[in-house]
Amino acid sequence: MTLFGVIILILLSIFLHETRAEEAFNLPEMVIEEPSENSVTHQLDTTTDINRQSLDAVHKADMKGALRGLASVGVGQANAGSPASLILRGASGGLGLVNLDGIPLFNNFTGFFALSHYPLDLLDRVGVTRGQGGDRYSSRTLGGSINLLSRQMENGKAFLHTEGGSYGTVRTNLGGGMHNNLGHWTLAGGRTDIFQGISQASPQNGGNERDNSQMSNGLLHWDTDFNKGSLDSSLYFVRSRDDFDGPGILANGRGWKDDPNGLLNQETWVAQTHGNYRLSDSWVSSLRLGFTQDQQTGRVGTLPPRLHCCSMDLTSQLWLGHWENTHPIALSSKPNNTLRMIWGIDAQQQHGESPNNALTNTLVSPLARAEIEWGDWLASTEIRHDHYDQFGNHAVFNTNVGWHFYPDMMVWAKGGTGYRAPAVNERLHPLFGNPNLIPESNAGGEMGWRWKANTHYEVSASSYIQRYHNLIVLQQNAYGSINSLNINQANVWGVELQGRYAWNEAWNSGLAYSYMVANNPQNNLEVPSRPNNQGQFWTEWHILVPLSIRVDLTYRDGYWADPLNTLRIQSAPRLNANINYQINPKLRVYARGENINNERTPDLYGFNYVGAAVYGGVNVDY
Repeated sequence: MTLFGVIILILLSIFLHETRAEEAFNLPEMVIEEPSENSVTHQLDTTTDINRQSLDAVHKADMKGALRGLASVGVGQANAGSPASLILRGASGGLGLVNLDGIPLFNNFTGFFALSHYPLDLLDRVGVTRGQGGDRYSSRTLGGSINLLSRQMENGKAFLHTEGGSYGTVRTNLGGGMHNNLGHWTLAGGRTDIFQGISQASPQNGGNERDNSQMSNGLLHWDTDFNKGSLDSSLYFVRSRDDFDGPGILANGRGWKDDPNGLLNQETWVAQTHGNYRLSDSWVSSLRLGFTQDQQTGRVGTLPPRLHCCSMDLTSQLWLGHWENTHPIALSSKPNNTLRMIWGIDAQQQHGESPNNALTNTLVSPLARAEIEWGDWLASTEIRHDHYDQFGNHAVFNTNVGWHFYPDMMVWAKGGTGYRAPAVNERLHPLFGNPNLIPESNAGGEMGWRWKANTHYEVSASSYIQRYHNLIVLQQNAYGSINSLNINQANVWGVELQGRYAWNEAWNSGLAYSYMVANNPQNNLEVPSRPNNQGQFWTEWHILVPLSIRVDLTYRDGYWADPLNTLRIQSAPRLNANINYQINPKLRVYARGENINNERTPDLYGFNYVGAAVYGGVNVDY
């Protein structure tokens, strides 16, 4: 879809507006495209929010399934337990691409994140924020971020969710909530075992062994309210053990080869405390303190020992302090005519250690933002000054404006700059890291439109352009090596479309589609691993009161895997289905089929992909 097509769609929606504005149905929200809060910044963000009810409805085990096919979100995987590639609007990251309860998380390595480490059962919300600027939970990634909120359960409520199926998979998650004089408590945890998982390496590379995977995780969440404020704390822990393939000698050169002895152990801790206090009617202050540590140990690869390959040992730590102050100022007697002045400071210290090196990088970043609502208009401006002890001083800004030209319809425009220094894990990773990486930056803007006519119909469209400088990527060359490096220039532009429609009280559908072009202007070649077209269509039908079926189809274009555009990965459509039977309000059973058309085209060159799989499960809420 071109920008012209988006304009036509907006004009058509205005024509249809008068005939549909009075219709209303009370149906559960599935995947919504709207602000997660009422602040101006959130309203002007290009955001997809998936709430707790929607996470249950998508019937996926972890974030890979929930994110695949969303507009401008690229997800690539090999087997079920290994890290997945993650790209938003053409950019990736090594810290902050995924955030949990406001704490930026380290990737395994550049652009690859262990999405399976965060089961949907342990989350209340998954928010996908595209583009730069806005409330980004201390993340500085340039293309967007995935923001996770841990689960908070009501007093006396509990759940048990267990499933088993293909590839020797057994998953169990359980949790409960309790309220007492000290506050509200949620305790949850789980265990996943894959006893017969597929090899990471492509079958053409000898990938015939079975790669096992085990994971244990736990969550403790506590919050309380008091007279003028609130406190919120969470602690998350995950430990995994995965069989891992690695680089080796193939008949056609070097590449990813089956490794019966390769192993990767990973342990992650995330802890945070967030407090809000109302000093006066015109001053609210908040402080978040957090810590995360990611430790990887293991060794992979079948290359000769003289090549000193291939350790996976790496420890990355982040200490975070984020202080923010908000001053609401009423501009008139109308409640929507408000000015908010926001200022604060963000401080981070990263520390990383690998077998041969260690790095520490400190960031201190004062920020200021102004938000204004005046009738049907919204606007915000933000400036941030980053001071890195290793990379010096850098200022970034963004400006956004929006207009509700109907009460349920809005257009917006935004522009600005971004800057992100490479994380310590991107520079230190023994196999994929590059100590010579330099910071990446960008400048660009977007235009968008959103129409939420009522509870049964909504649609949004946006178009953006970004010019990246020194874009950090993990890419494969023609000799099979995979390296982190900077691309001096990359131009990315795209169009996004998302919508949902309820045909009646028992049947609703949704669509997400994005078109993206990512080119290197210095050689007129495409930036690798960035398909032009991708999308998702889903439909859910409540056949009877207790019985429902959901079908979703995801598609991504073929794309180049290397910077010289010589290694091609073909397009891949994949079909998934779920049959759900609600025995009573507290007991549900289901059967889920993933990739039931058995599309084995890989997402990553030289790697494998999971074939058709069937799972059955029981979900008990009490």
